Amino acid sequence: MKKLALIAILLLLFSDTYAHEYWLQPEKFLLAPREKISVHLYVGDGLTKDIEERKFQKDKTVSFQLFSGYETLDLKSLIEDDSLPIYSFSAEKEGGYLFAMHRDWSYIELQPDEFEKYLREDGMEYIIAERKRLKEQRKPGLERYSRYIKMLLQVGKKQDETYKKKTGLMLEIIPLENPYSKQVGDSLTFQVLFDGKPLSYKAVFASNKETGKMKYQTDKNGIFRMQIKRSGFWLVHLVFMRRCEKCEKADWESFWGAFSFGIS
Repeated sequence: MKKLALIAILLLLFSDTYAHEYWLQPEKFLLAPREKISVHLYVGDGLTKDIEERKFQKDKTVSFQLFSGYETLDLKSLIEDDSLPIYSFSAEKEGGYLFAMHRDWSYIELQPDEFEKYLREDGMEYIIAERKRLKEQRKPGLERYSRYIKMLLQVGKKQDETYKKKTGLMLEIIPLENPYSKQVGDSLTFQVLFDGKPLSYKAVFASNKETGKMKYQTDKNGIFRMQIKRSGFWLVHLVFMRRCEKCEKADWESFWGAFSFGIS
């Protein structure tokens, strides 16, 4: 029984981490003033596989804030633990509303082949090269990971600059143009920051259920431009990893970023 329980726990950890994203998703992205919707927290693989809704976990949530042109709300203090969906949203004033969540560290161990496959799938060949340099190719991947999740809603027709607000997350995906000024066929420019500085030459993905996952790369200024090929839900996401010299239970630490929005 103990062995089966251990296997179950390991499988849960594996499914939570290996090539899976967390994201925030509302019932709709474009709202009328005073319209009420639910905000959901999901984990899944490429928006199409193994999708599971998650409850709000206070002990796992470092911060959860809502930014607008009018105020900043500390949602973590307002939401009850285990809420599902995690939040009920409504706004009287028009404009952009930006959600930003930071989930705390979790730990996982992957066997060498599994770890390398995960690194390749998420565009982290630079870690494969580093493991080779350190002669650790056949060593299990001991990793700690945290998540930085953002979502942008638009209430009414009035557009503002909330979309490009820096929220202070360690890993942050920031649109340099308002997604709600765009339509199918347009491009949309983003900048990726890590610890407040541009994250250069790293893989970023844009996912949509119809188009699948498209791969891009940031330039020296952390900027990339995606193509809006379909309407509906869009998730921009990436994983950045580095050596964790001061960690007791991990050799590597990864930072998972996500930004969700909708195109009508």
